[in-house]
Amino acid sequence: MKNQQQFKTDNFPLSCYLLCVGCRILSVDKTNPRRAVFVFDETDDLKLHNQKFLSYEALIEPHKFFSAQKDIKQLIYGV
Repeated sequence: MKNQQQFKTDNFPLSCYLLCVGCRILSVDKTNPRRAVFVFDETDDLKLHNQKFLSYEALIEPHKFFSAQKDIKQLIYGV
């Protein structure tokens, strides 16, 4: 079985952006009640989008970003 690489971040806007561009969230680590950590499949595509986000080159449709925010908040606070 192939060892799956993971990308972890507690950056909420980055996580929303990655979700918008099709990166797969594996889980949300809520061990620390003050900070959620989002765990993604680490792929070449994710690395590219992460770099775009951090270099202010990322573009996303606003409604799609807002929907991703709602989806991720549901993962954090939902049952």
